[in-house]
Amino acid sequence: MIKDDRRLWKLVLLTIPTLGIYNIYFWFRFTADLNDMNREEKRIKNYILVWFLSLITLGIYRWVWLFYLEDRLQITGERLGLTIKPGPSVVLTWKLFGSFLLIGPFVADYYLIRNMNRVAKAYNHSLRKNTKVSRPHT
Repeated sequence: MIKDDRRLWKLVLLTIPTLGIYNIYFWFRFTADLNDMNREEKRIKNYILVWFLSLITLGIYRWVWLFYLEDRLQITGERLGLTIKPGPSVVLTWKLFGSFLLIGPFVADYYLIRNMNRVAKAYNHSLRKNTKVSRPHT
């Protein structure tokens, strides 16, 4: 089962006292769960690798990864019959230009988490529906 109860407030409150370690763990699990839902399709890069590549590219790689992450969420949601809004460009715009308002990154993360929870619930539901429980013959 994929975790479907992620919360933005929990991410923010646990990132501060752990000095960012929980943030790395959160996005690592996020991408691992998304990759589990897309086993045979294009996979999203592991967040720890993204973190290191972002250090090397002065943060640019993380923006590219963020776009692909939301795009993969949207594709997965559509495959499960969901309409995922907003799309990757809106999330990236909130993350980039919303930073000037100091609230944009939180709005973008909220959309990512909300969309992931919706997709995970639909995925878990489809797993339960497709799993047949065999009863022993008596």
